[in-house]
Amino acid sequence: MKTTAVTVLVAALLLGGATLVEAEWEAGVAAFKAGKYAEAEREFEEVVAKQPDWPGGHFMLGQVLLQQKKNKEALEHLKRAYELKPDDVSYQYALGQAYLQNGRYSEAAQMLRKINPASLPKGKQANYHELLAAALERSGDSGAALTALKRAAEAEPNDSDAWYAYGIAAFNAGDTAGGVTALEKATRLASGDVAKHQAYAKALIRYGREQKTSAAKEAAYSKAVAAAQKVAAANGSYDNLLLVAEAQLGAKQYSDAVQTLNRATARNGNDWLAHYYLAQALASDKVRQYPQAESAARQALGKAGTEADKRRAWAQIGYVNEKLKSYDDAVLAYRNAGDAGAVQRVEENRRIAAENQRIEAENEEIRRLEEERRKLEEELKELPGGGS
Repeated sequence: MKTTAVTVLVAALLLGGATLVEAEWEAGVAAFKAGKYAEAEREFEEVVAKQPDWPGGHFMLGQVLLQQKKNKEALEHLKRAYELKPDDVSYQYALGQAYLQNGRYSEAAQMLRKINPASLPKGKQANYHELLAAALERSGDSGAALTALKRAAEAEPNDSDAWYAYGIAAFNAGDTAGGVTALEKATRLASGDVAKHQAYAKALIRYGREQKTSAAKEAAYSKAVAAAQKVAAANGSYDNLLLVAEAQLGAKQYSDAVQTLNRATARNGNDWLAHYYLAQALASDKVRQYPQAESAARQALGKAGTEADKRRAWAQIGYVNEKLKSYDDAVLAYRNAGDAGAVQRVEENRRIAAENQRIEAENEEIRRLEEERRKLEEELKELPGGGS
Protein backbone atom coordinates (compact mmCIF):
# COMPACT_ATOMS: atom_id res chain seq x y z
CA MET A 1 0.00 0.00 0.00
CA LYS A 2 1.34 3.40 -0.92
CA THR A 3 1.54 5.92 1.94
CA THR A 4 2.44 9.54 1.90
CA ALA A 5 3.30 12.01 4.61
CA VAL A 6 2.04 15.55 4.24
CA THR A 7 4.94 17.50 2.81
CA VAL A 8 7.33 19.45 4.96
CA LEU A 9 6.48 22.51 2.92
CA VAL A 10 2.84 22.38 4.02
CA ALA A 11 3.88 21.88 7.63
CA ALA A 12 6.38 24.72 7.45
CA LEU A 13 3.69 27.09 6.28
CA LEU A 14 1.77 26.32 9.48
CA LEU A 15 4.48 27.92 11.58
CA GLY A 16 2.91 31.33 11.23
CA GLY A 17 4.04 33.67 13.97
CA ALA A 18 5.62 31.04 16.20
CA THR A 19 8.95 32.83 16.28
CA LEU A 20 9.63 31.45 19.76
CA VAL A 21 10.57 28.07 18.29
CA GLU A 22 11.82 29.18 14.89
CA ALA A 23 15.36 27.83 15.36
CA GLU A 24 14.23 24.41 16.58
CA TRP A 25 11.61 24.28 13.83
CA GLU A 26 14.06 25.01 11.04
CA ALA A 27 16.54 22.49 12.45
CA GLY A 28 13.80 19.87 12.67
CA VAL A 29 12.66 20.51 9.11
CA ALA A 30 16.24 20.25 7.82
CA ALA A 31 16.80 16.98 9.68
CA PHE A 32 13.48 15.61 8.42
CA LYS A 33 14.37 16.42 4.81
CA ALA A 34 17.76 14.72 5.29
CA GLY A 35 16.15 11.60 6.72
CA LYS A 36 17.75 12.14 10.12
CA TYR A 37 14.61 11.26 12.01
CA ALA A 38 16.08 10.83 15.49
CA GLU A 39 17.57 14.31 15.27
CA ALA A 40 14.32 15.72 13.88
CA GLU A 41 12.45 14.07 16.73
CA ARG A 42 14.58 15.89 19.31
CA GLU A 43 14.06 19.24 17.61
CA PHE A 44 10.30 18.87 17.31
CA GLU A 45 10.05 17.70 20.91
CA GLU A 46 11.60 21.08 21.82
CA VAL A 47 9.01 22.80 19.64
CA VAL A 48 6.15 20.98 21.39
CA ALA A 49 7.61 21.62 24.85
CA LYS A 50 7.83 25.36 24.20
CA GLN A 51 4.48 25.71 22.38
CA PRO A 52 2.25 22.78 23.47
CA ASP A 53 -0.90 24.34 22.01
CA TRP A 54 0.48 24.85 18.52
CA PRO A 55 -0.82 22.08 16.21
CA GLY A 56 2.06 22.34 13.73
CA GLY A 57 4.58 21.11 16.28
CA HIS A 58 2.52 18.08 17.23
CA PHE A 59 1.88 17.37 13.56
CA MET A 60 5.54 17.29 12.56
CA LEU A 61 6.57 15.35 15.65
CA GLY A 62 3.91 12.78 14.78
CA GLN A 63 5.25 12.53 11.21
CA VAL A 64 8.79 11.95 12.46
CA LEU A 65 7.61 9.29 14.89
CA LEU A 66 5.70 7.48 12.13
CA GLN A 67 8.86 7.37 10.05
CA GLN A 68 10.55 5.58 12.95
CA LYS A 69 7.64 3.12 13.38
CA LYS A 70 6.84 4.63 16.78
CA ASN A 71 3.20 4.36 15.89
CA LYS A 72 1.64 4.66 19.34
CA GLU A 73 3.58 7.84 20.23
CA ALA A 74 2.90 9.26 16.76
CA LEU A 75 -0.82 8.71 17.22
CA GLU A 76 -0.84 10.75 20.44
CA HIS A 77 0.72 13.80 18.79
CA LEU A 78 -1.28 13.58 15.56
CA LYS A 79 -4.46 13.26 17.57
CA ARG A 80 -3.47 16.37 19.54
CA ALA A 81 -2.80 18.29 16.31
CA TYR A 82 -6.25 17.33 15.06
CA GLU A 83 -7.90 18.35 18.35
CA LEU A 84 -6.27 21.77 18.15
CA LYS A 85 -7.32 22.28 14.52
CA PRO A 86 -9.99 19.71 13.56
CA ASP A 87 -10.90 21.22 10.19
CA ASP A 88 -7.39 20.91 8.76
CA VAL A 89 -7.34 18.28 5.99
CA SER A 90 -3.63 17.58 6.51
CA TYR A 91 -4.24 16.72 10.15
CA GLN A 92 -7.26 14.55 9.32
CA TYR A 93 -5.25 12.64 6.72
CA ALA A 94 -2.26 12.10 9.00
CA LEU A 95 -4.44 11.01 11.91
CA GLY A 96 -6.29 8.54 9.70
CA GLN A 97 -2.96 7.10 8.61
CA ALA A 98 -1.80 6.84 12.22
CA TYR A 99 -5.00 5.06 13.27
CA LEU A 100 -4.45 2.58 10.44
CA GLN A 101 -0.85 1.91 11.42
CA ASN A 102 -1.96 1.31 14.99
CA GLY A 103 -4.53 -1.27 13.92
CA ARG A 104 -7.49 0.94 14.79
CA TYR A 105 -9.18 0.41 11.46
CA SER A 106 -12.71 1.63 12.15
CA GLU A 107 -11.37 4.90 13.58
CA ALA A 108 -9.07 5.25 10.58
CA ALA A 109 -11.99 4.85 8.18
CA GLN A 110 -14.14 7.26 10.17
CA MET A 111 -11.42 9.92 10.16
CA LEU A 112 -10.53 9.52 6.48
CA ARG A 113 -14.17 9.77 5.48
CA LYS A 114 -14.21 13.30 6.87
CA ILE A 115 -11.97 14.31 3.98
CA ASN A 116 -13.30 15.50 0.65
CA PRO A 117 -10.73 13.99 -1.72
CA ALA A 118 -11.26 16.88 -4.14
CA SER A 119 -9.65 19.12 -1.52
CA LEU A 120 -6.40 17.17 -1.79
CA PRO A 121 -3.74 17.84 -4.43
CA LYS A 122 -4.41 15.81 -7.56
CA GLY A 123 -1.31 13.69 -7.01
CA LYS A 124 -2.44 12.71 -3.50
CA GLN A 125 -5.99 11.64 -4.30
CA ALA A 126 -5.09 8.10 -5.37
CA ASN A 127 -3.06 7.62 -2.18
CA TYR A 128 -6.02 8.82 -0.14
CA HIS A 129 -8.38 6.28 -1.74
CA GLU A 130 -5.85 3.48 -1.20
CA LEU A 131 -5.48 4.44 2.45
CA LEU A 132 -9.25 4.55 2.89
CA ALA A 133 -9.61 1.20 1.11
CA ALA A 134 -7.15 -0.43 3.51
CA ALA A 135 -9.00 0.95 6.52
CA LEU A 136 -12.39 -0.15 5.18
CA GLU A 137 -11.22 -3.63 4.20
CA ARG A 138 -9.63 -4.29 7.58
CA SER A 139 -12.66 -3.00 9.41
CA GLY A 140 -14.89 -5.42 7.51
CA ASP A 141 -16.46 -3.18 4.87
CA SER A 142 -15.16 -4.92 1.75
CA GLY A 143 -17.72 -3.40 -0.59
CA ALA A 144 -16.79 0.17 0.30
CA ALA A 145 -13.09 -0.79 0.17
CA LEU A 146 -13.52 -2.02 -3.39
CA THR A 147 -15.17 1.25 -4.38
CA ALA A 148 -12.29 3.18 -2.83
CA LEU A 149 -9.72 1.15 -4.76
CA LYS A 150 -11.61 1.79 -7.99
CA ARG A 151 -11.57 5.51 -7.28
CA ALA A 152 -7.85 5.31 -6.56
CA ALA A 153 -7.25 3.76 -9.97
CA GLU A 154 -9.50 6.29 -11.69
CA ALA A 155 -7.61 9.11 -9.96
CA GLU A 156 -4.34 7.80 -11.47
CA PRO A 157 -5.44 6.20 -14.77
CA ASN A 158 -1.86 5.51 -15.87
CA ASP A 159 -0.81 3.85 -12.61
CA SER A 160 -0.54 0.10 -13.31
CA ASP A 161 -0.20 -0.73 -9.61
CA ALA A 162 -3.46 1.06 -8.80
CA TRP A 163 -5.34 -0.88 -11.48
CA TYR A 164 -3.68 -4.09 -10.34
CA ALA A 165 -4.72 -3.53 -6.71
CA TYR A 166 -8.30 -2.83 -7.76
CA GLY A 167 -8.34 -5.79 -10.16
CA ILE A 168 -7.16 -8.26 -7.52
CA ALA A 169 -9.66 -6.91 -5.00
CA ALA A 170 -12.51 -7.12 -7.51
CA PHE A 171 -11.52 -10.67 -8.48
CA ASN A 172 -11.35 -11.79 -4.84
CA ALA A 173 -14.73 -10.16 -4.18
CA GLY A 174 -16.32 -12.23 -6.96
CA ASP A 175 -16.55 -9.42 -9.52
CA THR A 176 -14.70 -11.37 -12.18
CA ALA A 177 -15.61 -9.06 -15.07
CA GLY A 178 -14.45 -5.97 -13.14
CA GLY A 179 -11.26 -7.77 -12.15
CA VAL A 180 -10.52 -8.76 -15.74
CA THR A 181 -11.03 -5.22 -17.01
CA ALA A 182 -8.79 -3.69 -14.34
CA LEU A 183 -6.08 -6.32 -14.72
CA GLU A 184 -6.10 -5.88 -18.49
CA LYS A 185 -5.36 -2.18 -17.96
CA ALA A 186 -2.62 -3.06 -15.47
CA THR A 187 -0.91 -5.40 -17.95
CA ARG A 188 -1.22 -2.88 -20.75
CA LEU A 189 0.43 -0.21 -18.60
CA ALA A 190 3.15 -2.60 -17.36
CA SER A 191 3.64 -5.05 -20.21
CA GLY A 192 6.80 -6.49 -18.71
CA ASP A 193 5.36 -7.25 -15.28
CA VAL A 194 5.03 -11.03 -15.10
CA ALA A 195 3.00 -11.04 -11.86
CA LYS A 196 0.35 -8.84 -13.44
CA HIS A 197 0.07 -11.08 -16.52
CA GLN A 198 -0.22 -14.12 -14.27
CA ALA A 199 -3.09 -12.55 -12.30
CA TYR A 200 -4.74 -11.47 -15.56
CA ALA A 201 -4.50 -15.02 -16.97
CA LYS A 202 -6.06 -16.54 -13.84
CA ALA A 203 -8.88 -13.98 -13.90
CA LEU A 204 -9.56 -14.72 -17.58
CA ILE A 205 -9.71 -18.47 -16.90
CA ARG A 206 -12.37 -17.97 -14.23
CA TYR A 207 -14.16 -15.48 -16.48
CA GLY A 208 -14.18 -18.10 -19.24
CA ARG A 209 -15.77 -20.67 -16.91
CA GLU A 210 -18.51 -18.20 -16.04
CA GLN A 211 -19.54 -17.50 -19.64
CA LYS A 212 -22.72 -19.05 -21.01
CA THR A 213 -21.91 -19.43 -24.71
CA SER A 214 -19.14 -21.47 -26.30
CA ALA A 215 -17.94 -18.47 -28.32
CA ALA A 216 -17.63 -16.28 -25.22
CA LYS A 217 -15.81 -19.03 -23.36
CA GLU A 218 -13.29 -19.58 -26.14
CA ALA A 219 -12.68 -15.83 -26.50
CA ALA A 220 -11.87 -15.47 -22.80
CA TYR A 221 -9.70 -18.58 -22.72
CA SER A 222 -7.82 -17.49 -25.85
CA LYS A 223 -6.89 -14.22 -24.14
CA ALA A 224 -5.84 -16.25 -21.11
CA VAL A 225 -3.55 -18.34 -23.32
CA ALA A 226 -1.77 -15.22 -24.58
CA ALA A 227 -1.32 -13.84 -21.05
CA ALA A 228 -0.18 -17.18 -19.60
CA GLN A 229 2.31 -17.71 -22.42
CA LYS A 230 3.99 -14.41 -21.54
CA VAL A 231 4.35 -15.69 -17.97
CA ALA A 232 5.76 -19.04 -19.09
CA ALA A 233 8.15 -17.34 -21.50
CA ALA A 234 9.62 -15.39 -18.59
CA ASN A 235 9.68 -18.40 -16.29
CA GLY A 236 8.93 -21.86 -17.67
CA SER A 237 8.18 -23.42 -14.30
CA TYR A 238 5.77 -26.32 -13.83
CA ASP A 239 3.08 -24.07 -12.35
CA ASN A 240 3.34 -21.57 -15.20
CA LEU A 241 3.17 -24.31 -17.84
CA LEU A 242 0.13 -25.73 -16.07
CA LEU A 243 -1.48 -22.28 -16.25
CA VAL A 244 -0.88 -22.19 -20.02
CA ALA A 245 -2.33 -25.67 -20.44
CA GLU A 246 -5.44 -24.88 -18.44
CA ALA A 247 -6.10 -21.90 -20.69
CA GLN A 248 -5.43 -23.97 -23.82
CA LEU A 249 -7.90 -26.63 -22.72
CA GLY A 250 -10.56 -23.98 -22.22
CA ALA A 251 -9.79 -22.48 -25.63
CA LYS A 252 -10.07 -25.99 -27.18
CA GLN A 253 -6.45 -25.82 -28.33
CA TYR A 254 -6.04 -29.48 -27.47
CA SER A 255 -3.01 -30.36 -29.57
CA ASP A 256 -1.13 -27.39 -28.15
CA ALA A 257 -2.24 -28.41 -24.67
CA VAL A 258 -0.78 -31.90 -25.18
CA GLN A 259 2.61 -30.37 -26.03
CA THR A 260 2.47 -27.99 -23.07
CA LEU A 261 1.48 -30.74 -20.66
CA ASN A 262 4.25 -33.01 -21.86
CA ARG A 263 6.65 -30.19 -21.00
CA ALA A 264 4.97 -29.77 -17.62
CA THR A 265 5.21 -33.45 -16.70
CA ALA A 266 8.89 -33.35 -17.66
CA ARG A 267 9.31 -30.59 -15.07
CA ASN A 268 7.30 -32.39 -12.41
CA GLY A 269 5.98 -35.88 -13.05
CA ASN A 270 4.74 -36.40 -9.52
CA ASP A 271 1.82 -34.00 -9.55
CA TRP A 272 -1.45 -35.62 -10.53
CA LEU A 273 -3.01 -32.56 -12.15
CA ALA A 274 -0.79 -32.37 -15.23
CA HIS A 275 -1.53 -36.04 -16.00
CA TYR A 276 -5.24 -35.43 -15.49
CA TYR A 277 -5.21 -32.45 -17.87
CA LEU A 278 -3.17 -34.48 -20.35
CA ALA A 279 -5.81 -37.22 -20.29
CA GLN A 280 -8.47 -34.62 -21.06
CA ALA A 281 -6.51 -33.21 -23.98
CA LEU A 282 -5.71 -36.64 -25.45
CA ALA A 283 -9.36 -37.76 -25.15
CA SER A 284 -10.71 -34.63 -26.85
CA ASP A 285 -12.62 -34.94 -30.12
CA LYS A 286 -9.76 -33.19 -31.95
CA VAL A 287 -7.02 -35.57 -30.72
CA ARG A 288 -8.79 -38.87 -29.94
CA GLN A 289 -5.77 -40.73 -28.64
CA TYR A 290 -7.85 -42.81 -26.25
CA PRO A 291 -5.32 -45.46 -25.16
CA GLN A 292 -2.78 -42.74 -24.33
CA ALA A 293 -5.53 -40.80 -22.59
CA GLU A 294 -6.39 -43.79 -20.39
CA SER A 295 -2.73 -44.23 -19.49
CA ALA A 296 -2.45 -40.57 -18.48
CA ALA A 297 -5.67 -40.79 -16.44
CA ARG A 298 -4.40 -43.85 -14.59
CA GLN A 299 -1.15 -42.04 -13.83
CA ALA A 300 -3.22 -39.19 -12.44
CA LEU A 301 -5.15 -41.69 -10.32
CA GLY A 302 -1.97 -43.15 -8.90
CA LYS A 303 -0.61 -39.72 -7.95
CA ALA A 304 -3.83 -38.13 -6.65
CA GLY A 305 -3.64 -37.35 -2.98
CA THR A 306 -7.26 -36.72 -2.02
CA GLU A 307 -10.40 -38.76 -2.48
CA ALA A 308 -11.97 -35.95 -4.49
CA ASP A 309 -9.04 -35.91 -6.92
CA LYS A 310 -9.14 -39.69 -7.21
CA ARG A 311 -12.83 -39.53 -8.11
CA ARG A 312 -12.01 -36.99 -10.85
CA ALA A 313 -9.36 -39.34 -12.23
CA TRP A 314 -11.77 -42.30 -12.12
CA ALA A 315 -14.35 -40.22 -13.97
CA GLN A 316 -11.81 -39.47 -16.71
CA ILE A 317 -10.94 -43.17 -16.95
CA GLY A 318 -14.66 -43.90 -17.28
CA TYR A 319 -15.04 -41.31 -20.05
CA VAL A 320 -12.12 -42.73 -22.05
CA ASN A 321 -13.39 -46.32 -21.77
CA GLU A 322 -16.86 -45.17 -22.73
CA LYS A 323 -15.35 -43.72 -25.90
CA LEU A 324 -13.53 -47.01 -26.48
CA LYS A 325 -16.84 -48.85 -25.91
CA SER A 326 -15.13 -50.83 -23.13
CA TYR A 327 -18.35 -50.84 -21.18
CA ASP A 328 -17.29 -53.05 -18.28
CA ASP A 329 -14.22 -50.89 -17.57
CA ALA A 330 -16.28 -47.71 -17.99
CA VAL A 331 -18.92 -48.91 -15.50
CA LEU A 332 -16.28 -49.88 -12.95
CA ALA A 333 -14.52 -46.52 -13.29
CA TYR A 334 -17.72 -44.49 -13.01
CA ARG A 335 -18.76 -46.48 -9.94
CA ASN A 336 -15.42 -45.68 -8.33
CA ALA A 337 -16.01 -42.05 -9.27
CA GLY A 338 -19.39 -42.15 -7.53
CA ASP A 339 -21.22 -41.12 -10.72
CA ALA A 340 -24.42 -43.15 -10.71
CA GLY A 341 -25.81 -41.20 -13.65
CA ALA A 342 -22.83 -42.09 -15.83
CA VAL A 343 -23.12 -45.75 -14.80
CA GLN A 344 -26.77 -45.74 -15.86
CA ARG A 345 -25.88 -44.06 -19.16
CA VAL A 346 -23.16 -46.61 -19.94
CA GLU A 347 -25.46 -49.51 -19.04
CA GLU A 348 -28.09 -48.10 -21.41
CA ASN A 349 -25.49 -47.59 -24.14
CA ARG A 350 -24.28 -51.15 -23.63
CA ARG A 351 -27.88 -52.41 -23.94
CA ILE A 352 -28.38 -50.34 -27.09
CA ALA A 353 -25.06 -51.54 -28.51
CA ALA A 354 -25.99 -55.16 -27.78
CA GLU A 355 -29.40 -54.64 -29.38
CA ASN A 356 -27.81 -52.99 -32.40
CA GLN A 357 -25.36 -55.87 -32.60
CA ARG A 358 -28.22 -58.37 -32.47
CA ILE A 359 -30.12 -56.48 -35.17
CA GLU A 360 -27.00 -56.23 -37.30
CA ALA A 361 -26.42 -59.97 -36.88
CA GLU A 362 -30.00 -60.65 -37.94
CA ASN A 363 -29.64 -58.35 -40.92
CA GLU A 364 -26.40 -60.08 -41.82
CA GLU A 365 -28.18 -63.44 -41.64
CA ILE A 366 -30.96 -62.10 -43.83
CA ARG A 367 -28.37 -60.87 -46.35
CA ARG A 368 -26.66 -64.27 -46.26
CA LEU A 369 -29.91 -66.14 -46.84
CA GLU A 370 -30.86 -63.72 -49.61
CA GLU A 371 -27.50 -64.29 -51.26
CA GLU A 372 -27.92 -68.06 -50.98
CA ARG A 373 -31.40 -67.80 -52.48
CA ARG A 374 -30.04 -65.75 -55.36
CA LYS A 375 -27.24 -68.20 -56.02
CA LEU A 376 -29.70 -71.10 -55.90
CA GLU A 377 -31.91 -69.40 -58.45
CA GLU A 378 -28.90 -68.88 -60.72
CA GLU A 379 -27.98 -72.53 -60.39
CA LEU A 380 -31.52 -73.61 -61.22
CA LYS A 381 -31.43 -71.51 -64.37
CA GLU A 382 -28.37 -73.45 -65.48
CA LEU A 383 -30.22 -76.78 -65.28
CA PRO A 384 -31.93 -78.17 -68.47
CA GLY A 385 -35.26 -76.45 -68.72
CA GLY A 386 -34.43 -74.24 -65.75
CA GLY A 387 -35.02 -70.95 -67.57
CA SER A 388 -38.51 -71.80 -68.86
